[in-house]
Amino acid sequence: MVPKLARVWLAAVLVVQAAACRAPRSDCVQHRAAHAWIPALVSCVAELGQTRDPARALDAATAASYLQRPRDALRLAAGATSPDAHYLIGAAQFALGELAPAASHLEVAATLHALAGDAHAEARDRQQLAGVAFQRGDYRDALAAEELARAAALRDHDDRMVVLLDVARADILRRLGDFRGAERAIDQALAAARAPADRVAALLKRGMLYLDEGNPPLAREPFTRALDEARAAALPDGELIEALHENLSYVERKARAFPRALDEMERARQAGAGEPAYRLNRGLVRADMGELASAAEDLAAAEAAPLDGEGAWWVPLQRARVAARQHDAATAIAEDRRAIAQVTALAARAGWLAPTMIAHRREPHLHLIGLLAHDQRWTDILDVVATLDGQALLDSSEPASDLAPPHDGSLPGRARPAPPPGAAARVLDAWRGRRLVIVVPGGDRVWRLDVHDGEIAGSDAGDAAALAELAHTLERTPGDAGTGRALGAALLGPRLPPGARIALLAIGPLARAPLAALQTADGPAIARYQLVRAPGVLPRTPARRADAASIVIGDPTGDLPAAAAEARQVAAQLHADLLIGGAATRAAFARAAGADVLHIAAHTTLRPEGETLELADGPIAAADIAGLGRAPRLVVLASCSTAAGRDDAGNGSLASAFLDAGAELVVATRWSVGDAEAAQLIRAFYAAGGAGDPVRALAEAQLASPLPATTWAAFEVLGARPAR
Repeated sequence: MVPKLARVWLAAVLVVQAAACRAPRSDCVQHRAAHAWIPALVSCVAELGQTRDPARALDAATAASYLQRPRDALRLAAGATSPDAHYLIGAAQFALGELAPAASHLEVAATLHALAGDAHAEARDRQQLAGVAFQRGDYRDALAAEELARAAALRDHDDRMVVLLDVARADILRRLGDFRGAERAIDQALAAARAPADRVAALLKRGMLYLDEGNPPLAREPFTRALDEARAAALPDGELIEALHENLSYVERKARAFPRALDEMERARQAGAGEPAYRLNRGLVRADMGELASAAEDLAAAEAAPLDGEGAWWVPLQRARVAARQHDAATAIAEDRRAIAQVTALAARAGWLAPTMIAHRREPHLHLIGLLAHDQRWTDILDVVATLDGQALLDSSEPASDLAPPHDGSLPGRARPAPPPGAAARVLDAWRGRRLVIVVPGGDRVWRLDVHDGEIAGSDAGDAAALAELAHTLERTPGDAGTGRALGAALLGPRLPPGARIALLAIGPLARAPLAALQTADGPAIARYQLVRAPGVLPRTPARRADAASIVIGDPTGDLPAAAAEARQVAAQLHADLLIGGAATRAAFARAAGADVLHIAAHTTLRPEGETLELADGPIAAADIAGLGRAPRLVVLASCSTAAGRDDAGNGSLASAFLDAGAELVVATRWSVGDAEAAQLIRAFYAAGGAGDPVRALAEAQLASPLPATTWAAFEVLGARPAR
């Protein structure tokens, strides 16, 4: 993940109307109407001194805002009490970094404008409120403000504001790790954008999205195209141009074109980049050039300015990296821990999207793991993994609206506080009697931890970049036995006893590798071990169980004939309640709470809130699953991509939601599979005793399957953490 290298929040068009009834038009009013902001400021201030007219104060403050003179705008609007005055004060405080008072004034402005029925002004106010929340790292509040602003803009038929809000939404979703949602929002903005500045802003955000996805070469094109369009439209220097040059500096740095990277930073400075941003980016270039002392000096200067949001953790991480290269391990570890503390603070404000946000901000944790592994501090590494687990592997969603009452904090899977130092001892105790293998990148290596019977052993599993590429290859071509053997040897190691139940927690790109496609020297890994994907390491609250019937849901939308036949056969085999076609409703789904087995064969659809199960009368999302209160013991999701989440950890997936709600085991798919082929594998699974021993039964069905590997390797078992 690459954080945004310049803080750009698109300013809404300032339209602040002064009093309607006034004396004949003055120079102030004429200049203001012509958007001649320098003469407007001069004349409005002069007339304010002569008349003490509050309307002139707002005119002058508006001109100062357009001229990016927030202190003057704040001084001129101070003391006024109109809704527009509150907006101008809040916008000025936002520009000055005074975020808490800015939010208060903008909230007052939005409320008063909404009460007055002024949708145009309300949209502008709430758009700025979203920007304040974004800068503070309160991404959930930013999304809520953006949605209210968009609703107001639609009421006002303000097409340009809608475009600005789509770009803003893309930025929020990008920070939360929802890259698909961000891409959709950018596409929508570009399709509707008419003003050159809006197109430039959307292209900037597209390039930044590519950076976050780890593809700097792909980001170069939207950045350079945005600069070309800005020049063609003669857009003035400002935050957009500054941000484009800063991000191009990053692209050049990653290409190791250091002179060009430094040139881009000088252009960013000419466009208005502040000293902290300039010193931060120059420090990064110098670090990559090996000029470590100069880099450390630049990073220290960048951190001298108050930092919030991304900068609060990104700068200490960079200082940790420089210290590590200077062989100052103690300073590097301290800086990594400081960065982790800031990531924790961000996650605490992200609500139900915290897991995805953390999954894209693991770098301080992983850098620290690399430092600790150098000295074989395996217990300390387990502490870091437990901290990451406590931050990221929280409840997948908020409670549902109409299926069940909200949870309280005592239910399984609800958010846990990050564990204190020494959590490794709790993890070791919880996993007694089970075997846990953790594979995690740290530095440029991957480290394997083997947790068993209260002890932990660690080893170097190989080069991180090479293993990540193997994982991607195996995901694309799961039948590639050579790749499966190379990756299986690295992830599982040579010493695991045959027949053992192995819970595998893969962190980062390695999580993309399908378990069923891993190989050992003796053949498929699922023939040698019982492999289960682990969602985390911390113990969970025991689920409440009751004797309950099994439930089978099949073909709710009436267009999956193979799923309907599959559901009837499974229901007969399990002596289960059958909900098929129109009977498979959202209300009927609530009966699954506490069931022994829940089997679902239905369509899944990707919606803004994530993957959903399509029932006869509407979708079931992760929030609805969390609302069950008591999940079934075993859940079999014979549908497409039910283990795929918003990130490589599976956060936001349907499978994770069932585990969070208290399920013991979930059988799910990592990618789309055909209806008839899925039904064939599922029949073999239940024939092998899947309801009683799903891990063994799924392996038997996969090993004997005549289907292509792209079908059978999609299925895997996810297992709950041990209960404390």
